[in-house]
Amino acid sequence: MKRSSIARPVISFLLLCLFLSSCKKDDEVVDKTATTKYNWITAGTWKQKDIQLAYPIKFAGQKLPVGFSLYKITGYLPVSGPLIDCTKTNTYSFKTDSSYAITGCTDLLLAGAGLAGKWRLEVHNAVLRLMAPSTEGSPYWTNTLTENEWSMGMTLYIAEVDEYLPVNLIIEKQ
Repeated sequence: MKRSSIARPVISFLLLCLFLSSCKKDDEVVDKTATTKYNWITAGTWKQKDIQLAYPIKFAGQKLPVGFSLYKITGYLPVSGPLIDCTKTNTYSFKTDSSYAITGCTDLLLAGAGLAGKWRLEVHNAVLRLMAPSTEGSPYWTNTLTENEWSMGMTLYIAEVDEYLPVNLIIEKQ
């Protein structure tokens, strides 16, 4: 009888230790992933590579697929085209002090971000928030992030069709 009364608290204690130690390991994995992403982002300068459709659209009688580069049709967009072309040479720098700087055109693609401000990762490190001094910030969803390439989802207003299109901004490490 004494064995079973002692065994239950011992087994409960061991199960509790097992449960708590497994939770701590998960937290360490999350922290390591966050640190890795943070180091990738702050190590060097990023250059704009492409703006791609995140959703298929019909344009000029054709269906443009997901991943289609908007740079291929800027000549057919008299209002939005020059603004899209202007972003081709954009560079992005994210510093460890949470500041960022963008060199290039942000009027169309990152209007709420301006050319400088503060940045942070949110929502399990999947959202980049860019906060210009006069704004609350603009969130951009991270589709993928590797050491050398970053794909962020956002919407882009195209005046010629009077719509916001879901696009992916692709930037690469320089």
